[in-house]
Amino acid sequence: MSEADGMEDAVETAMRTGLMVAGRIGEQLARMREQEQRTIAAAEEQRARELQERFDAQRAAARAQLAPVSREDWWDKASPEMIERVHETATAWKAYPEAAQAAEKISEQVQSRYGIDVNNTGADEASVSEALARAQQARLEVESERIKESAARTDEVVAGAAIAGANRQDRADRNEPAWDTAERRRQLSESLEGKGDREAVNSRLLADKHQGTHPAGAVAQKPSGATTSRMAVKSGQDRTLQRGGLER
Repeated sequence: MSEADGMEDAVETAMRTGLMVAGRIGEQLARMREQEQRTIAAAEEQRARELQERFDAQRAAARAQLAPVSREDWWDKASPEMIERVHETATAWKAYPEAAQAAEKISEQVQSRYGIDVNNTGADEASVSEALARAQQARLEVESERIKESAARTDEVVAGAAIAGANRQDRADRNEPAWDTAERRRQLSESLEGKGDREAVNSRLLADKHQGTHPAGAVAQKPSGATTSRMAVKSGQDRTLQRGGLER
């Protein structure tokens, strides 16, 4: 046997195994599709609509993947891995016309080009089982990574919403009129319009005009107890001196 013959045998063996694995995974996925349809049928209207939309999107993706198998130029360039993928997809969706037609085309091309029956590849069962386990593990890893990415995107959306809310509040705070301004007093006047008698409203506005410091600032600037006491004592002394002068 020449080296070329040995390589051809190895490629053929690998392809038989790959097609067998693809077919079995496709059968598993086909059963999942059937279960999805039963779930949709049993779900409430809103949930059923959401599930059906997702199912239709998956079917459209499968249809797009299988579209090239009808072209001879695709088969001229297709690698064993590409053939295995379309075989898996066609098997998974075999209950639907477009997938059934693709499966028939795949079977014909593989038989004529490689001499392999996709439904009975003759692959070693031990090799098939080992390859199938590897394929399923890889699929689980991909699904796990997809879930992590989805969770990360959800966290980003939540964080973005929180930041946006904080920014809106910050902008609102900056746009608030300054305390001791005609604009703020105008707003106060409008808010008091029709609330109580005119004299009371005018008194409130007059008091507000003379109180030029924001309440928060007034609290912050409140004089200490010692300063207040000294001011009170000085005021009392001044009044005493004034009375003494008048008496004289």
